[in-house]
Amino acid sequence: MMRIGLTVDLQTDATNERQAEFDPPRTIAALRAALETLGHQVVPLGNAHDVLRAPQRLRGIELVFNLAEGTDSRCREAWAPTVCELHGVSYVGSDPLALMLGLDKAMSKRLAQAAGILTPPWISIEHPSMLPDDILFPVIVKPRYEGSGRGIDAEAVVSTRHALEERVGWLFTRCPEPMLIETFIPEGELTVCVIGNDSPTAYPAIQRPLDPDTRLSCHVISQHPSAWITPLTLTDDLDAEARRIALAMFETLGCRDMARVDLRVDAAGRVHFLEINPLPSFDPEGTFGLLAEYIGVRYHELIGRILDSALTRLKRAAIPSP
Repeated sequence: MMRIGLTVDLQTDATNERQAEFDPPRTIAALRAALETLGHQVVPLGNAHDVLRAPQRLRGIELVFNLAEGTDSRCREAWAPTVCELHGVSYVGSDPLALMLGLDKAMSKRLAQAAGILTPPWISIEHPSMLPDDILFPVIVKPRYEGSGRGIDAEAVVSTRHALEERVGWLFTRCPEPMLIETFIPEGELTVCVIGNDSPTAYPAIQRPLDPDTRLSCHVISQHPSAWITPLTLTDDLDAEARRIALAMFETLGCRDMARVDLRVDAAGRVHFLEINPLPSFDPEGTFGLLAEYIGVRYHELIGRILDSALTRLKRAAIPSP
């Protein structure tokens, strides 16, 4: 049995856009129950600010399982791991650098392109006044430093210059940070979970259901349509290519223990990297819950695989070099 600390930013108001990336109580309860089912004692630690103000919370903690998202910074997901490192406490998941690179969509896309991985054409702008003239539609407008929960809704995909200008202006008032304007690929979306380290495992690709009207995926549409569509035929070759790209991005960013990679497939069947999330949601009804069901294991068993990966990594790091 281990004494495992849980760092979280708790979602207390689902309507508050600033809390869009925070975990609701049900997710935290599910992860805590999974760790307890695995035989561990779980100690709630609060978020990075809580630990920074009261570092004695870390006393007796053998390992931290981090869910804390942070706020209002492209470095926000790195806050809790940085605090752990300052106090010499080991934690599950990627280090601060990988978390920062993963959250910055433009940086992760540049790394993908340098690795020879396809991405949809994109630009990043600092302000609405910087919109260039030569944009090919349709495009999707996203905050550069946020996850899929903030700043993306049914109006995020635009097909005209006027609609783009309106959307960029609207988004900047809500998320005053750089924006990503990306060619929208409507044909289909895949997500791949990666778990492990020295030889990480890319699990089978999961096709995300799409809203038939906007062609946005289920995890970014808050008002669900009456029916979803799954337009892709998930062949062995398509699955293998999605897994290859997921592993390549996991290793390119230097991720650890687990990550989720989102991809789009165009009309020619080519797989394009969208983004990587080294701090994915552990919602049991989300991607990891679906993956557990798909591969025939229980939720807590999948959490156990992530935990085992972290413990194996830490054990190897503790062995002195000859």
